[in-house]
Amino acid sequence: MNIVKATNKIALITVVGLIYWVFIFVCSTVFGFKVFRENMTEIFLLSILGIFAVLSGAIILNIMFNLTAIAEGRRGEERSRKSGKFHPLVLFSGSLVVIFALLYAGDLATTKKKEAYLVSAADALVKEQHDTLLRISDYAFSRDYLENTSKDIKILSRVEEKFPSITVIVEDQIQGKEYFLGLGEHMYVDDKQEPQKVDYIRSTSAEERNYLASVFNEKNMRHRFSSHDGRYEVYYPVKTEKGTMVLYLSQYSRHGKFGS
Repeated sequence: MNIVKATNKIALITVVGLIYWVFIFVCSTVFGFKVFRENMTEIFLLSILGIFAVLSGAIILNIMFNLTAIAEGRRGEERSRKSGKFHPLVLFSGSLVVIFALLYAGDLATTKKKEAYLVSAADALVKEQHDTLLRISDYAFSRDYLENTSKDIKILSRVEEKFPSITVIVEDQIQGKEYFLGLGEHMYVDDKQEPQKVDYIRSTSAEERNYLASVFNEKNMRHRFSSHDGRYEVYYPVKTEKGTMVLYLSQYSRHGKFGS
């Protein structure tokens, strides 16, 4: 068995494997693809160490046997394979495209599965906490309402582990114009001053405002789901005998990001 050829093959395979693995990790990180389970960074770093260990061993063996061959005055075998230069490059480039497409498809499947999972949890939460939501939907901007709602939202956040962050969105007027107010469990109400609606205005994008307007105009009672870089968000309309509100439920999943 030609040790030099074997070590060359091992080195080539590990380099190609390293390129593929780095490509997968970069795509997952840059484009936010959620295909792998948690702790991807740790797995990636350990895999890189293993690949480099194999590569280093192959290179050291290759150098040792080449030095031995030189010392013995033997010439290395010349490999004169005249395979096309572009054929392997095209195959390699095509494989990267296929990997990217698989990652993208896997991310879509993961997102759809996460949406179904979270919406199902929201459905269950609304059914189980009907009385609490009934109190919250009886909206009237006042100190008592804000204090009681803060406690109720804290209960909702503790009950459902899938939604560590819950915000209740209601519609109200400020100087004759409609605004969306966001109410959470950490609302601070100053005992010395009357609460101001402007302090509770929720910052939203144009798309989110259009969606919320359609809900409070009773033209749309469908949920709105979005995901970005591991953050999953659900706008879940709730209509009770007391009024209409929207539950904003968010969850953040860490999938091997640096610094996580």
